[in-house]
Amino acid sequence: MSDFIPTDILIEILLKLPVKSLIRFTTVAKSWRSIITSRTFIDSHISGGGNNHTLLLRRYDISDKLEHYSLLKTTKGVIFGRNSSSQLVFPFKSQNGYFRIVGCCDGLVCLLDDLFVNCSSPIVIWNPSVRNHIVLPNTTINPKEVPHIVALGFGGVASHVHKVVRLVYCRKTEDFGFVVPPLVEIYSVGTGKWKKISGVDVRLRVLEYMWNQAFLNGVVHWLAYEPIDENKTTRGSILSFHMGEEVFGEVALPDELASESVTSFCIFVIGESLGIVKYDGEATRQSCDVWFMKEYGVKESWIKLYRIGMLEHLEKVVGFLESGEALLALMNIGLVAYNPFTMLTTDLGIDGAPRSFYVDNYSESLLLLKGHVVGAAEEESSVRRIEN
Repeated sequence: MSDFIPTDILIEILLKLPVKSLIRFTTVAKSWRSIITSRTFIDSHISGGGNNHTLLLRRYDISDKLEHYSLLKTTKGVIFGRNSSSQLVFPFKSQNGYFRIVGCCDGLVCLLDDLFVNCSSPIVIWNPSVRNHIVLPNTTINPKEVPHIVALGFGGVASHVHKVVRLVYCRKTEDFGFVVPPLVEIYSVGTGKWKKISGVDVRLRVLEYMWNQAFLNGVVHWLAYEPIDENKTTRGSILSFHMGEEVFGEVALPDELASESVTSFCIFVIGESLGIVKYDGEATRQSCDVWFMKEYGVKESWIKLYRIGMLEHLEKVVGFLESGEALLALMNIGLVAYNPFTMLTTDLGIDGAPRSFYVDNYSESLLLLKGHVVGAAEEESSVRRIEN
């Protein structure tokens, strides 16, 4: 039948299909497989995917002591709980309970099994839609004899080239602070190699161990701070790294937050903008403020959207829906949706260890599909596996 369909029409039809169907169609004919596994088609399929209103959810189940991944469908920003989800096959088993998720972009998930302490753990890039992954080669910056911490960032550029950036901060021996600028290296999927970045001018320290990223506009963002006097007073800020240009920058916090300890903050993407959640304390989290940067890079555009107040056993804010509702992890309850207008919560029927919850927007892709055209270095690294 495909002999009677012009190739350009066939491609237009295939581009509208989900990944699961495309994988099946690679067995129809060699010509179809050649089209579907080509880099041009894979890139076009990502670009044409649009916003499918799907969330990637990770939770750790205390009963079976396993982490579970699923895709949640939303309608107009509303989640209908576990019954609306499709379970993903997770091919790894953490040595520390559950993996740290560095970030999610174009259907790829970057994972690290470090439990916030092991800087030498393998870095994995996983595509759950095609059930394939690569384990990154050993990093080149490893100051074994010097105590240090590591922060990672993950994202893609406009050409769908995906990168991992790695910042290594070595500790000072005299006051247990950190040396700046950090040592920096970048891994690019496709080359399969790490490269060191020289001439880095970064005075900010990424929040040690507790770091998380927000990837927006091709830029990775981390909460950071800078000591400003001998009394350990710090200035809070946001360190940024442009994945395409491979340069660092800074996004200022509002004055109201800049003097606060960034250990009580968490950074998010809210809609199409940067967001900050500020908890009322580290030991007890009964309330938090949600901030929103209306115009990217403009300090004066920060707005306090709302306060989530006096909820019992609030463990953390997990993410935000298109509707503006916040997803919260509550102790002994699980995942709930918080409506800032009614100030009411809705139990989503999704349970798990509160600190294990992770939610991010997800768009399926064919990246890392076995048989697609890759560079030799990527093909070599893709056969490496971490132990189940």
